[in-house]
Amino acid sequence: MLRAMLRDLRAHLGRVAMTVAAIVLGVGFVVATWVVSDSAAATVSSGSYRTDLAAVVQARPKNPADAAMPAEVVGRLAALPGVTRAEGVREGYAALVGKDGKIGTTSWAETGGTDWDGSQRFALTAGRGPARAGEVALEKQAAEEAGLSVGDSARVLLGGDRSDTATVVGVFAYRATGWEFDPAVAYDEATATRLLRSPDAAPAAAPGFARVELSGGDEQAVVAAAKAALGADFRVDSGSELRAKQAEAAQSNGDVIRKALLAFAAVALMAGVFVIANTFTMLVTQRTRQFALLRAVGARRAQVRRAVLAEAVVLGVVGSTLGVALGVGLGLLAMRLLPVVGEVAYVVSPWAVLLGYGVGVVVTIVAAYGSARRAARVSPMAALRTDAAVPRRSLVLRSVLGLLAVAAGAAMVAVTSPEDLTEPKRVLAMAGAVLAWVGVLLTAPILVSTVLAPLTRLLRSPRPVTRIALRNAVRDPRRTAATSSALMIGLSLVCAFATVGQTLSDETTAQVRSAVPENAVVLRAAAYGTLDDTVRTAALAVPGLTGLAAPRSGQVEVVSARGTAEDAEFTGLDPAALGTALRPAMLAGDADLRRGVLLAERVATRLGAKVGDQVRLRFPVVGADGDVTPVEVPATVAGVHEGSDLMRGQLIDDALVPAGVLRHGDSMYAVGGDQAALRAGLERAFASRPDVLVQDREQLLDDLLAPYQLVLGLVYVLLGAAVVIAVFGVVNTLALSVLERTRELGVFRALGASRALVRRTVRRESVVISLYGGVLGIGVGVLLGGVMQYVIMANPVFGMSVPWLTAVVALAGMGLVGVLAALWPARRAARADILAAIATE
Repeated sequence: MLRAMLRDLRAHLGRVAMTVAAIVLGVGFVVATWVVSDSAAATVSSGSYRTDLAAVVQARPKNPADAAMPAEVVGRLAALPGVTRAEGVREGYAALVGKDGKIGTTSWAETGGTDWDGSQRFALTAGRGPARAGEVALEKQAAEEAGLSVGDSARVLLGGDRSDTATVVGVFAYRATGWEFDPAVAYDEATATRLLRSPDAAPAAAPGFARVELSGGDEQAVVAAAKAALGADFRVDSGSELRAKQAEAAQSNGDVIRKALLAFAAVALMAGVFVIANTFTMLVTQRTRQFALLRAVGARRAQVRRAVLAEAVVLGVVGSTLGVALGVGLGLLAMRLLPVVGEVAYVVSPWAVLLGYGVGVVVTIVAAYGSARRAARVSPMAALRTDAAVPRRSLVLRSVLGLLAVAAGAAMVAVTSPEDLTEPKRVLAMAGAVLAWVGVLLTAPILVSTVLAPLTRLLRSPRPVTRIALRNAVRDPRRTAATSSALMIGLSLVCAFATVGQTLSDETTAQVRSAVPENAVVLRAAAYGTLDDTVRTAALAVPGLTGLAAPRSGQVEVVSARGTAEDAEFTGLDPAALGTALRPAMLAGDADLRRGVLLAERVATRLGAKVGDQVRLRFPVVGADGDVTPVEVPATVAGVHEGSDLMRGQLIDDALVPAGVLRHGDSMYAVGGDQAALRAGLERAFASRPDVLVQDREQLLDDLLAPYQLVLGLVYVLLGAAVVIAVFGVVNTLALSVLERTRELGVFRALGASRALVRRTVRRESVVISLYGGVLGIGVGVLLGGVMQYVIMANPVFGMSVPWLTAVVALAGMGLVGVLAALWPARRAARADILAAIATE
């Protein structure tokens, strides 16, 4: 009997190939994910970290802005017993200017410069290390982005209005100790001492070391000696601890990537389940009389069921084998494309292979189980009938469970509220959305009959093609639902993420356009840097400038009159600039910093503060000796504002902020009578400062929205696998529909229908199924996205922004999918022999 089943598989290679393709894509995604995450962790653990470190020493400064250690500390550490090398490491502001005159984004400018040494920090890939003034070595990725190589002249910005020009003598890959960013440039020690400093440091401040790296034979002895010599003001980490933390961080990052990608793989596999189930439904339907004959000659139900499941196992093993091979190849390709320092460790663990086979076989068996049970229920008497059909279960239980799931999911979302959306409530709301989504999948067959059946009665066109196509789709709602559900899974998630992205984009756009006047010119720091007082002074000197807002943010503790306190951010501003260069979205009171502080809505709610109340602002002030002392400033609540990314936290008059409070600002907003003239003046003022970007409001918006578009683009690509798999499901459904209607199509042709009419009918049915799946996916996806943005941003569920462009493009794409998927089935239906089709039993 098993041989007979396998022989039948060989007789239907076309549909078997579609099933295998669905398995291969899903399994390949899973295995590639596992290989990439394992290989990334193994690469860090097997050679991209340093082995020459016994210990690393850092200061525990009282002043967070002053973490540099003096040279005498290096001398003390070098004299310790067991220490063979004590190397002080300098860090400072440095931004590499590319050939295009722009600042790169591969390094953080605040610590973009360091000093060259002979340790394992640097792995030369070209040239040599810098040895004298006028020479510089560049980090590999930074050099590639800047378009520079050995022998070129490089310009390096050093903070403020300082810069340096040097010849590139080497290119290196950098091995971090675990916490620092990769520097873009490296100077010789004397030049680094002279040029590199923190942008917050005073010009006359003595240069120091960011850390000291110690080498020695006995690591434990070196660590103990360093701790004893320096005391509690310094932090000493052993080399083995740093390596273990790096390996742990790599493993953790790999797990995060693995979980995220496995979620997309699960979506692809879920779509594959419907395709596989449809394929087995097709195979079982075609062999109804065969199963009946087997039952008539003595085959038991269990034997028939086991035979169908054996077919599933064979397909699962074949698909899993190909999927594992595909996943291993994709993993190798991904690791070669990733920027990794040193040798790449490529790992294919047994777990990845076993998981691939397990997933492929189990998914196939689960998808085929329903068809196996239906095949086993075929009556032996069906062998005597010419219209034998596989018995089908009632849809009542499935529909009831689906409706209950939808209702329960909606209730789980409804019991939460945006005013008090704690972490457990966020999880509850998201779980409710997923449960409702599953409920829609369960009720899909009933939805097919409910939505499509009335259309067959409404459409009374003289041309019956569409009406016939609708009736064919409604004829087997379970199969049509499975096909449309496969499409709906991928498309609903695409629309859900598009809804979240559109909502974030619209909210960001509304915030920026509300806060920044249309005629404003924006100054922004490049390379994740800051805008210091030199930028403010240069901007104020530009003719035509009438207002300049230079927000700088820091930390403050707000204490209410009742004594309750809230740690929060503050933004210091010039009162004259508020309302002209920047406009906060006020909820209560006036936007006048001369009258007092403007509290953020969240802080005002938690403190129970309202306009007119007295509060105390407790600032952490750093003294001349480095001690941090809280300084309280009394203030009146002049208003409450919504808050935004441009004006974070409490808005405070710059004059109220005590000296010594650490603040950071990366943007300034200028206004004047003539925007074009003002922008031209600012561009001239900063022509030699590529670390300062001059933009208008719309360019600022483009930069702020770019990360959203990048993430969404990646999501669309990953979810595209589910849509591709779903296309196979459409082809399978149409092929099954054509096979079941062989006699009907023969009669249709005998009555005068042309081949072109038959092709149009099949194509129209495909388009109907695809568009139905598209409409269902868009509707469910927008609602799911509404819950997702509610969980993320605490906006009302129905306050989401609908991504109309994505929806229209997706619907048009589904129509195209329907046309393409019908090419082969429609051609086969049109070419059927009339007499043979009529004679078919």
